[in-house]
Amino acid sequence: MLTVDDLKKLLVDIRYKYINSGITGMMLYSKGTFFQALEGEEEQLEKVFENLQSDDIQKGVIKLKSGKEEQRTFFDWSMGFKPSSGDFSKISGFVDPLRYDFLTEHDQQHPAVNLLKAFAQHNLQY
Repeated sequence: MLTVDDLKKLLVDIRYKYINSGITGMMLYSKGTFFQALEGEEEQLEKVFENLQSDDIQKGVIKLKSGKEEQRTFFDWSMGFKPSSGDFSKISGFVDPLRYDFLTEHDQQHPAVNLLKAFAQHNLQY
């Protein structure tokens, strides 16, 4: 399990890396499990997927779907989790998945948005 400090560092580091690579999306974390939706150029996404498969933190990586979209669903890259302590609301890129509206600005019909919602509902309840 990751500590609050680990999650904060992960949020800051990955956000910087992904935004500089032109990758958008969202990652949620709960009790040792990550769920992530990513968008970007195919070459950049393949590099990310290769890195995830060899990452010590993220094990058992599964790609659910890949393909081309006419437009992106996510405006930037963000991360959400249920913090046990601390105020993360001021950290750029943090989303509170416990808020009922944490995905309302995204396309509600998009499969990735629905999967992120389902993950949050089933894994991030108080």
